[in-house]
Amino acid sequence: MTATDIVYVKSVGTPSEHSHIATYVAKQKKRMERSLRGLNHFQKILLVTDGTVTALLEHLSGEPIVIKKLHQSTETSAAGIPENHRTQIGSDEYPALVRKIVLKGEVSATNYIYAESSILLNSLPKEFRDDLVNSNMPIGKLWSKHKFETYKTNFTIQRERADQMLSELLAVPEGSEILSRTYCVYTRGKNSMIITEKFSVSCFSNKNLASMN
Repeated sequence: MTATDIVYVKSVGTPSEHSHIATYVAKQKKRMERSLRGLNHFQKILLVTDGTVTALLEHLSGEPIVIKKLHQSTETSAAGIPENHRTQIGSDEYPALVRKIVLKGEVSATNYIYAESSILLNSLPKEFRDDLVNSNMPIGKLWSKHKFETYKTNFTIQRERADQMLSELLAVPEGSEILSRTYCVYTRGKNSMIITEKFSVSCFSNKNLASMN
């Protein structure tokens, strides 16, 4: 996936509507290009990949990646959903499992990525739901375990500054630069998850990448 692949639009409607859609897509492409400017190759891959971040991290770090659960709750309305996920969930798609986790190295205990997920439970089979609740496997590994075909869409990318929570979790100074992406995951043709992943620019700087290899 490239920076120009982040917007999926179904081609329907009047010519006037198509014109508005084309304008929207063009603006999104420009916004994405600005967000990726100045980043190294691996940082860009982490932000736009449609594969699993877990596999990328394991390849780069040379160690197994596990999760540490920070929060898990079942929500029946938008009130308990991360604010940037709410518009992606229809009122008839609840309940949703909200998880906040870090992806960390099993050996080094390094926290690489902080993630928030809103998981639409009725879109997933019971066995997968049980593993989500009871195991410490990253979602990417659960997809492989259950042989799910998934695709990701509606990517948005942001640059932000680390607040106190991210500073502590990712071991970076408060106010340092954080890269963030949010996307929807479709499973068996249904919207099943909205995921936000955040990582520090410094963790995957060229200097740190060289030390990992």
